[in-house]
Amino acid sequence: MYGKAIISLAFITLLLITFSLLIGTVDIRSYFFPSPDGAHNFPCKPTGTQSSPSAPLKVYMYDLPRRFNIGMMERKKGDGDDTPVTTAEELPRWPVNAGVRRQHSVEYWLMASLLGSGGEGEEREAVRVLDPENAEAFFVPFFSSLSFNTHGRNMTDPETEKDRQLQVDLISFLRKSKYWQRSGGRDHVIPMTHPNAFRFLRQLVNASILIVADFGRYPKSLSTLSKDVVSPYVHNVDSFKDDDLLDPFESRKTLLFFRGNTVRKDKGKVRAKLEKILAGYDDIRYERSSPTAEAIQAETLHPLAGFSMLLLATAFRSS
Repeated sequence: MYGKAIISLAFITLLLITFSLLIGTVDIRSYFFPSPDGAHNFPCKPTGTQSSPSAPLKVYMYDLPRRFNIGMMERKKGDGDDTPVTTAEELPRWPVNAGVRRQHSVEYWLMASLLGSGGEGEEREAVRVLDPENAEAFFVPFFSSLSFNTHGRNMTDPETEKDRQLQVDLISFLRKSKYWQRSGGRDHVIPMTHPNAFRFLRQLVNASILIVADFGRYPKSLSTLSKDVVSPYVHNVDSFKDDDLLDPFESRKTLLFFRGNTVRKDKGKVRAKLEKILAGYDDIRYERSSPTAEAIQAETLHPLAGFSMLLLATAFRSS
């Protein structure tokens, strides 16, 4: 009797492990193989500073020199100022003529949200702390997507060397941080929403929490749902502003709107299937388009800061 019970329990356990590996919720390699920089991917452990689930996540943001972030937005100034941005007042506005780059601008809005946190009576998912000893997570404000779009978009152009050097310098900076050394980077959050962002040295940060747009060009050893967060692109069309405040649902005549490339990775199988399923509905607009100057609206859209911080809080608490 006991023998049958033990055999049944062992079979169920083996079945659960197999199922978890098949659907990708368990990345067994991260527990047995070290990351390329020699840091083992041990799970995050609670610390004495960990707050309750309802309290804002305490985030320390590294004071990186400007060349890693907003310096790429100020290149026309040419003043050579590399002083880190430490206040919201120092942060320049996102340019209105950024075009398609805006869809990868989550890295900017995350930084802006942290710089603007701490207001009286303001509810936030995450707040910036100035003492790293009090932090539960560490945000690395490297605009890796903007770096690719600014320095390395052509990939074969000599200008791409600047993108690679920024990655080299960042890795050197992080390895000198005792907080990076303490966790191997597992409690560090790094935005990487462009599929070619951080392309030279991304494997050296594979233990960190990455903010990505999808998993299309990342191997499982780098990015998985078990530790990372999928952030939607910042939209490039005008926001709907004609809601009836008394009945906002009824004032909207469109249930679903999509405008973009329908043939993407893997020949756009998912988008093609959606287009077929949604065809014929009067309140659904599914339009084929491309990221050209004519297709993108010029007006800058301001994503909700609370949403940006929700991404960061979700990233750390789900890891």
